Amino acid sequence: MPRFKKTNKLLVSIFASLLCLISSVPLLAGHDFTPFTATYTVSRNDSEIGIRTHTLSLQNELYTYEAKMHTTGWASIFRPGEITERSQWRYKNQQVLPINYEYDDSSNEDRHTVLNFDWPNNSVTNHVGNKPWAMNIPNGTQDKFSYMLALMHDLQHGAQNPEYKIADGGRLKTYQFKALGTEVIETPAGKFKALKLQRIRVGKKNRITYLWCLPEKYYLPIKIERHKRGNVYTMELNKLK
Repeated sequence: MPRFKKTNKLLVSIFASLLCLISSVPLLAGHDFTPFTATYTVSRNDSEIGIRTHTLSLQNELYTYEAKMHTTGWASIFRPGEITERSQWRYKNQQVLPINYEYDDSSNEDRHTVLNFDWPNNSVTNHVGNKPWAMNIPNGTQDKFSYMLALMHDLQHGAQNPEYKIADGGRLKTYQFKALGTEVIETPAGKFKALKLQRIRVGKKNRITYLWCLPEKYYLPIKIERHKRGNVYTMELNKLK
């Protein structure tokens, strides 16, 4: 395989993984989620490779959470275009209830996913691409973007080691979180004392992910760090409004 194709394939994997890592940064007001705009810097081994902008909006009791990612520096040569991830959901019975989820890569028309949740029948379907699928899901199941909202909500309500089922690729995946204590960290947005968590993806022992969440900002994730195959991928908050 030519070097260009290998590099492009690696970048696809990196950005798809990072989209799963930082799926949201809303500010919670009581039991509500307040609309916001936030910007993150994405780095690989301390070299910037991208910028992500997150927005949360509310209309007619339906929340829309959207992230847009574009590459910078050397990464933009191999990965032009924009990646968009979007989750629509409702807040019901003090739970995040996903309704639909969409992933779109403007540089690759084959990387387009749409999930529709049918809660009366506890099922989820994907009709996009050449591998459509449908499956039954238990109550509390999240999409790859909404689980972080559920995590922030649950941390506010005293959860110690929360766990979530994620609908992804026609099967349920399990994300477990373990609190590791507090640390003072510095980001482009400033220095903060944050709660450090480790995310454990069951069945993927070689993937280590850490999150730093800010208690006074409703456990807003201000930094996420992923270790994989000798590389460290980092996303850090640099602006929030």
